[in-house]
Formats: sequence, structure tokens, C-alpha cells
Amino acid sequence: MVAATAAGMFLVCFESLCPCFGSRRMDGSEDHVLANHSDSLNSSEMRSISESPFRVPASPSRFSLSSPPSRNESLNLSLEHVVKLTQNFAPTLMIGDGYFGKVYRAELRDGRAIAIKRAKKEHFVSLRAEFSNEVALLKSIEHKNLVQLLGYIDKANERIIITEYVSNGTLREHLDGLHGQVLGFNQRLEIAIDVAHGLTYLHLYAEKPIIHRDVKSSNILLTEGFRAKVADFGFARTGPTDPGQSQIETDVRGTAGYVDPEYLRTNHLTIKSDVYSYGILLLEILSGRRPIEVRRGATERITVRWAFNKYNRGNVRDILDPMLTDAVYEDILNKIFDVAFQCVAPTREDRPSMKEVVERLWKIRRDYTKMQRIAELTLNS
Repeated sequence: MVAATAAGMFLVCFESLCPCFGSRRMDGSEDHVLANHSDSLNSSEMRSISESPFRVPASPSRFSLSSPPSRNESLNLSLEHVVKLTQNFAPTLMIGDGYFGKVYRAELRDGRAIAIKRAKKEHFVSLRAEFSNEVALLKSIEHKNLVQLLGYIDKANERIIITEYVSNGTLREHLDGLHGQVLGFNQRLEIAIDVAHGLTYLHLYAEKPIIHRDVKSSNILLTEGFRAKVADFGFARTGPTDPGQSQIETDVRGTAGYVDPEYLRTNHLTIKSDVYSYGILLLEILSGRRPIEVRRGATERITVRWAFNKYNRGNVRDILDPMLTDAVYEDILNKIFDVAFQCVAPTREDRPSMKEVVERLWKIRRDYTKMQRIAELTLNS
């Protein structure tokens, strides 16, 4: 049985991950980025936390379709124009503030909204690699579930990235109830599928395989129709390209709680590292909990461990976000949690590909829709 197999794998994973994560003091309201920066953790420090031919054959065209032609054409904006659009980077237009810099909403003459990310001056030199990396990768990709690059400026003492504006905030904000509406089960499932689509494209259908390295709820933006777009490619890396190569060696980047434990231990990065982060995200989407809940007791602090204990005892309904009022069949919940826990298997070989994840979530959505229709017919008969 899947649950029994998963149980054995997770006992190993939790013995190594949980005690040290649980003892690390963190601010529960903020994601902590792991990187070689002065206020972050370096590779050796991150490893101490975790003491504890790579191309899939071509899939159906529905996987690889990028977004249809849109009017989000490339922009050729000067620095002076950007300053004017943002009213000299007025605080009233700021919509986000991350490690790289602050993000502003601006409106073009044709009424189109755009997002402008401006590098912080205190990190101007140290973040050059992240800036160049994000621009290069965004220029090479286009998919409806990935934020689209519209332009950039690298001039004098300014580094600015201009992207499409995604109007409905981040997934984490919605899970926190900051937009005044609780995400329904259908919406959460569609968001999970959208993110899986975007990652499948990066891993299999981009010009070269791309590993995002920072898949998390605050990097998932939502449209007004609650479609999801993966954002923030500052830590992304081109993956293995040689037929016999499955991993690359690199310093660890990512966010505590989402990072692949094998990557933390070995500095060996693969596309399965994104799969691990996605599994943590899927648990977050369903439970509403952050990966590390510092204000909870020891048994509930590490969400993946807490959720797996519930799952292993057959109490899957207890994992669901208490704000979620939809009636969901237990069989459907078991299938989704099966996917999540296989994604976060401690060894990469035991994790599915993102293409497999999408296919399984499609089937779960189909079964859920069928059950809903049967229930409606029964109710109306």
C-alpha cells in the first residue's frame, strides 16, 4: 500500500529534518531565504539544519502549450520613463518588498498595468548575479502559468525588472485570508494544477531544463480569475543538459521549509528538488499552514511531519484548512495527499516527475467533478 511505503520513507526523513528545524528560531510572518547573503544562511550552515539522461519523452501537446498570443509585448522603457510611471518610486504604489527589492505597480498610457521590481541599493552589487540570471531565464520562457518578462533596465546604479502585473496578490496572502475570501477546494486544486503545469514546462519544455529553486506560496501570484502564475526567478538555474547528467553541483539557495533535504546535504541540485518544494507547497495549499509554524507546539511545528502523522493514522480531514467548508470525499483527499507525500520523499528516486504530478492531479480533478455531479443529481432527484 502507498501509505505503508511512504511511512517507512518519512520516518527516515523526519528523524533528520525535524529536530533541527524545530529548534531554529524564525519569524512566522516572513519567509526566510537561504542564500549566501549577510542576513541569510550559507551552504554549510544550511547543511547543519538538515543533519538528518534526464529528459522525459514528449508528452501530449496540452502540456507544452505556452500562453496564447497576448498584448503583453516587450517594452522599451527608459529609466526616466520608469521614474515617471512610479512617481519616483512612491510608497503608495509599492505592492511588494522582498530581499531583491521593492515592487511597484504602474500603469502605461494604454491603461495596461505592469509590475516594476527595483533592486535595493544596499544589495546592488551582491545581487548582480541574481538580476542577470532572472532576466536571462525570463527572456527564454513563455507559458500561461509563468510570470512574463516585459523589459529590464541595467544602468548606472539602477537594476529594474519589468513584468506583467498579476492583480490578485500572492497565494500566501489568500491562504492567510488577507483578501477577504476563503479559497474553495476547487480553486485550491486548480491552483495546484496551474503551478504543476508551470514547473513541468520549466523542467521539460523550456529551451534548456530550468530548476526554479524557490517554489513557495509567496512566489505564486493569482489572477482575478484565480489562475496561478509562478514568479521570482532570481534563484533559478539551468539544469543538467548532458544526456548522462542528472544533477548539477551548486551552493544551496531557497527558503527554509521548502528546500530539498538531499540538496541541503550534498549541494547536488536536480529538477526533483523542485518536486520536493512543490510537495510542501501542495500541503500548504490544502492545510493553509506554513511549512514551519513557529508559534505551534513541538508536535505541530513542522507541517509536513504533523500532516504525515495525521495521514498515516487515516485522519486526512484533520489536515484540511479549518476555514475550508467544502464537502470533500475522503477518497479524493487520500489521493491528493498521496501525491504530496510522494513529492516530499527523502530520496529523489522516490519522487515523481512534475509531468506525473500533473497527470495524477488531472485524474483527481476528473474524479472529484464526477462525484460532485452525482451528489447534485442525487440531491435534486
